[in-house]
Amino acid sequence: MNLLEKALSKLGPLGSHAYYAHGYFAYPKLEGELGNKMMFNGKEKLVWSLNNYLGLANCPEVRRADEEGVKQYGLAYPMGARMMTGNSTLHELLEKSCLPL
Repeated sequence: MNLLEKALSKLGPLGSHAYYAHGYFAYPKLEGELGNKMMFNGKEKLVWSLNNYLGLANCPEVRRADEEGVKQYGLAYPMGARMMTGNSTLHELLEKSCLPL
């Protein structure tokens, strides 16, 4: 069995969802409102992968602040760990504004 045959016959955990993506390797598709429980294949499942630890993703005030941030800075500003995505003056200003005097 060559490598391609093996890849097509042993899909693994992500490839097992290929049925739902017209034969392509696919990630599970979560549906519904962002939260700790979302729908997957018509069943409610616990979601461990969202950055919504405090449950604020659907809070109207947070959503408004998010919208304003996008208007002011766009969507392509560095996000995530600075070691991976870089540092910016805004990161440093935020840190200084949160430090006790």
